[in-house]
Amino acid sequence: MSQAVDVDAETRRVAQGWFDALTGGDIQTALAYLDEDIEFINYTPVPGYNDDMAWIGTYRGRDAAFGSFQVFVGACDVQVEELVALVVDGQEAMGVIHEVSVVRDTGQRFEIEFIQRLTIRDGKIVRWKSYTDPSPIIRALRGGES
Repeated sequence: MSQAVDVDAETRRVAQGWFDALTGGDIQTALAYLDEDIEFINYTPVPGYNDDMAWIGTYRGRDAAFGSFQVFVGACDVQVEELVALVVDGQEAMGVIHEVSVVRDTGQRFEIEFIQRLTIRDGKIVRWKSYTDPSPIIRALRGGES
């Protein structure tokens, strides 16, 4: 077996474990996949546009990443979260997630599809970056209908 195949297999194993735990609501298992010093990039805040999303930003370390998740689940009740696609290439993996959530303060529902891009080394996720159109989330946070 070639080294590239081994790297792909290890990346797939870690990514699949992460997504299985995350979509299954097992946050402690999910956190075990994160490197202690992970670079966690949860969108980029743009003042006046998406900064209603109090959980977004760039964080360093497992505890800070967990804090971001805590802020999110404090604000939003996740109804559906499922992995719909997983692509692996070397140390990189990208998972496409379908999510339906309700904003706790407004009662408004939103539905998004977002990508989590993972960089995996030595069996741990060392970099996590998410991509989506945040418009449905912002609308629900502000009390508009989605």
